[in-house]
Parts: sequence; structure tokens; C-alpha cells
Amino acid sequence: MARDGQGLELSNAGAEAVAALDFVREEWLAFGNRLAEFIAIADKEEKCLLLPLIAANLMLSMNSAEGFEAAGRYVARAKAMSSGANARELAWLAATEAWIAGEIPAAQKIFEDMVGQWPRDLLAAKIGQLHAFGQGDAEGILRIGERIVPANGDNHYVWAMYAFGLEECNRLDEAEAAARKAIAMDRRDPWAHHAVAHCLEARGQMQEGVAFLGEMSDTWESCNSFMYTHLWWHFALFLIDLDRTDEALELHDKRVWGVWKEFSEDQINAVSLLARLELRGVDVGQRWADLAIYLKPRLHEHFSPFLDLQYLYGLARAGDGSAVTEMLASLEDRAERAKPFEREAWADCAVPAAHGLAAHARGDFAEAARLLGQAMPHLQPIGGSIAQRALFGAIHLDALVRAGWNDAAMAILQADERERPTVAATKRALADLYRKVGRTEQALAAEYQAEQLARQYRAAQGPTKGKAA
Repeated sequence: MARDGQGLELSNAGAEAVAALDFVREEWLAFGNRLAEFIAIADKEEKCLLLPLIAANLMLSMNSAEGFEAAGRYVARAKAMSSGANARELAWLAATEAWIAGEIPAAQKIFEDMVGQWPRDLLAAKIGQLHAFGQGDAEGILRIGERIVPANGDNHYVWAMYAFGLEECNRLDEAEAAARKAIAMDRRDPWAHHAVAHCLEARGQMQEGVAFLGEMSDTWESCNSFMYTHLWWHFALFLIDLDRTDEALELHDKRVWGVWKEFSEDQINAVSLLARLELRGVDVGQRWADLAIYLKPRLHEHFSPFLDLQYLYGLARAGDGSAVTEMLASLEDRAERAKPFEREAWADCAVPAAHGLAAHARGDFAEAARLLGQAMPHLQPIGGSIAQRALFGAIHLDALVRAGWNDAAMAILQADERERPTVAATKRALADLYRKVGRTEQALAAEYQAEQLARQYRAAQGPTKGKAA
């Protein structure tokens, strides 16, 4: 019986298949840009069903109709090779079929059970975490991380995976310690960089974030487009909060948008970054129009409400009213067809949020505030990370302010200030609201604090610092 590099038994696996499985595990966990090499090998495999099954999961992770069609073909090939497959391999088959059928909780449970029985199966753990992430299940991400650490304590990828689960459960100190442990093992681990960035962003440690990511950025050239653009996206978020929006816009143009314009994850990085820049008063010019070219084919996909909402907002900001109208109708139809486990995400969140985002884009801020307010309590189940979902909260807040709903906006801003007291823009927004409602002394205090922070930002940057890009 052959075994892979993790000591896991493989049926019908020759030396080339074993090498391919070891390669794809390392490349996937490293977010490497050579996964196409594995696909080429999987296309030729005739005996070991794990190769086409992992290829199927790669295709499914692309969030595209073409990817799902390809996955179906790979699964059919895997089933033809399933004679003599062991229990772990058959579990892979069942989980992949569940994903294709849209039964995501079932797929996640199979992968969780797999890592409980075979904690050395790190790809099963990674995909299980991906399913938990797509449902906003922070506890599920952490459960999987907790299951694999004891059997893989010497593996930096495992510590990074564990760190991200801790971060999404708001256990920031533990998360940062686990991620830095991974980096001490191998400073090139991009998922560990990602976890540290999340922790620093959550605390409002922007200067530390710029310094950390800047130090690590030399290791990202071998990353795939998602990880490469997403880490630079995190870098840009720190720059925005440091009032360095010109540099953040430059990062959009040079590092975030343009690597693989057809890929869903690259698209939402661009949507989110442009939206955040506009919320800080930046004119992004014609950039929405270029992005909309790649968003328009996605009107009826509906693989994820988290993705759909960003596609729709990008189209709305590009001014493509017909596409927005068509997508809104399609979203409503998708919500009506939602399975019980996904109803909250699609019906209670995605539909009102989508209409609210469209209203915000056309300048109907009272309607945007009302509809986004309905969606906000149901936001987590749509998926994505805390930092990514914050975009929708920021647009909701902007709508509240512009609609004159001062009390609701002030409550959110005060909570934001308590959570991240180092962001000058939050204090400026509070000062404006305090002045609107006649609280002059508080407005002056907030303005003074904002200016002090801005001075600290400028002093830390220094006159000789170059552009981040």
C-alpha cells in the first residue's frame, strides 16, 4: 500500500501519483501559482481517484460555471477509478459530490469528520475550513484547526490555519501568536501573513500592519493571484486608515487589479478596495467601468451571497442599471429557491442588502440605510471574513450619515472608535456628527484627537518614505 508524504494510505497509487499528491498539498497550502501543473497530471491519471477528486475541488473553488462543469467531469472519472478505494478516499468522493450538489453543510461535516479520523490530511482540513468560511462559520474554521494541530505541530501551514480560526473567533492575541509561530518556522507562509494582518487590522494597528506586510511582501511573487492580490488588499486597507489613500489607489492599479481579472476573488478585492476609497472621498475615475466588464457575466451565477453582493455593487457603481435590475431579480429568484440551511444568508440578508447597495450607488441614502439595516443582523451567514464583511457595514454607515439618521450613525461610530481608537477618519466623522447635533465641545475634542493621530501618521511615515507600490 502506497503512502503519501503525510503517511496517509493511498489505493492504486504509483510513484508519480504519490509525488503529484504531495506537490498539490504543498502548493495549495502555500497558495502557489503552479496548481495548473497538478491539473495536467490529474488529467492523465487512470488509477488513483484522489487526483481527479482534488482537481475537482480546485475547479469548484474557482466559483464559476465552467469550474463546476469541469468538477463534474473529474468526479465521473474518479468514480470510475473507485474500485478498491479506501475509506478516506471514499469520504473525499462523498464530500466532493455534496459540494457539487450545493449541500455545503454536508460537505463540511464530511471534511471535519475526515480530519478527526485522519488529522494528517491537511487538504481535507483546508477545504473543510473553506466551506466553513463560505458560511461565516468561524467556530467551524477553528474546530478544524484545533483537530489538526496535535498531529502536525511541526507544520507551519497548520499553525497558520489554526491562527485564522482563532482570529475569526476574535481571539486575537492567541491568533497572532499562532501565526507568528508559523512564520518563525517559515517566513514565506502567506496564510500566516494573512492571519497577522487580520489581527493588526482588527486592533487598528495600521503602522504595524504596513511595516509587517512590507517586510513580508518579497515572498509573495510565487503566490497565486488570489493570495497575491489579497495580501496587497490588506496592505491597502492599512494605508487607507493611515490617510495615505493615494498610495492605496496606486496599489489597486499595480497590485490588486489586473493579475487575473476573470477570477472572482480578484474581482471582489477590487470592488471592496474601490468602494472603501470612495467612502473616504477618493475619486477613482473610470476604474469601475473596467471592473464591470468582468462582473457582468456573473449576473446569474449565485455561488455565494458574499460574492454576489460585491458583484452587484461594482455593477451599480459602474452605472450599469440594466445589469443591476437583472441581477436583483435573479437574486430574488435564488432566495426563493434557498434550502433551509441557506435561507438566512440569501433571503434575510442578500436580497435586502442587494437592494440597499443598489440604492446607495444611485444616491437614495434613506432607502439604502433602511434596507441595509434590515440585512445587517444576518450578515455573518453570507460568508467571508470579519474584515471583508466590514465593507457592508461601512456602506450602511455612510448611508445613515448621508440620510441624516444621526443617532444610529453615532452609535456605530462610537462603537468603531472604542474598538479601533487609532483611526483618525473615525474621529473626524464623529466630530462632524457631534457638530450637526450641537455637541460643540465633543466635536472640538474629536477634531483635536484626529489631528493628533494624523500628525503621528505623518511623523511615522517620514519625509523619505517611498510609495508602498
